[in-house]
Amino acid sequence: MNTNLDCFPCFLRQALEASRMATEDESTHRRVLDSVLLILSDISLQTAPPEIALLVHRRVKAITGNPDPYKEAKRRQNDLALQYERSLSAQISDVSNPLKAALVLSAAGNSIDLAPDDQFPNIYERCFEIMSRGFAWDDYDVFYEKLAQSNSILFLGDNAGEIVWDKILIEELLNLFDLDIMYAVRGLPILNDVTMEDAEYVGMAKLVKVISNGSEAPGTLLNRCSEEFVSRFRKSDLILSKGQGNYESISRENRPIFFLLNVKCPVIAQDTRCDIGDIILKSQENLN
Repeated sequence: MNTNLDCFPCFLRQALEASRMATEDESTHRRVLDSVLLILSDISLQTAPPEIALLVHRRVKAITGNPDPYKEAKRRQNDLALQYERSLSAQISDVSNPLKAALVLSAAGNSIDLAPDDQFPNIYERCFEIMSRGFAWDDYDVFYEKLAQSNSILFLGDNAGEIVWDKILIEELLNLFDLDIMYAVRGLPILNDVTMEDAEYVGMAKLVKVISNGSEAPGTLLNRCSEEFVSRFRKSDLILSKGQGNYESISRENRPIFFLLNVKCPVIAQDTRCDIGDIILKSQENLN
């Protein structure tokens, strides 16, 4: 997926947010923004958004001297989500179609920014409000049919916090099917994206094999990923892709991909033919 001019304000917002997490020094914040503006002034719109985000956040890290500005926020996000794991898992298991409910829950997790000042009841209520709306684009039947024919799944993780709800989904998948499931994380910290550290912290690494994609980009840029990851990507019977960054990276790949995400911006809304705020489960075959 190519970059749109509407992406540029988001890159600047991310740069300022990350620099403020890294340091309180306003002169450093200004240096970051000036440097990022130079990057954006010379970037091609044919570049995928995660590729630009990678350049932006590398610059933030270099100027601030902080290799992981979101480290503490991610830990709080994971801790907050873990508070709900047992109760949400129990409620999912009680519904008539636990697998679909777990898919909706995982997508709802992608909708919620587990900010450090959020209150537990507010997150709980928002999660179930989103779940009550269900999928705006619902390829569940196609997904289930493909699952029944699959032996292996590559699950592309997205953010800290929601990884806990990905665990609930994976548990339901394992309850229903005899599957080899591999969960993929980023190779190095960027934004609040999941890394091996997060997978180990929340217990994902005890549930299924976790693999690094070998890249620090906030998505899945195959030309930057490890050979091991790309091999798995090419060989897996089914790929379940969480979040916008992964969508922006691989939405044009001719693979059996299902995109599970919250539509958060007008660019993705236009590309998916959905509305901002929608949660979707969409087959790659239905993108065009």
